[in-house]
Amino acid sequence: MGKLIFRYTEEELIEEIREAKSVELEVPDDMTIQEYKIICVRMAHALGYSEKTITKAFGDLIYGDEDRNNLKDLLDELKIKPDNKKIK
Repeated sequence: MGKLIFRYTEEELIEEIREAKSVELEVPDDMTIQEYKIICVRMAHALGYSEKTITKAFGDLIYGDEDRNNLKDLLDELKIKPDNKKIK
């Protein structure tokens, strides 16, 4: 098992902030690059980055064996635009 750890180290900053000062995620040693990307996105969420910023940095996430075209077809069928707003 591996660990991804984010920790503030600047003493002055540690005393100032009123949020998570440390985030630690245990990860499998044999994870794929796609699984690693998902973990990085989770870490970014835990650190308080916005969904828009995370998507801009990491792009759309495809989990496991999902097919991007099947997801697009589903979103089109539900009339959901890429910015998560439903078309009326």
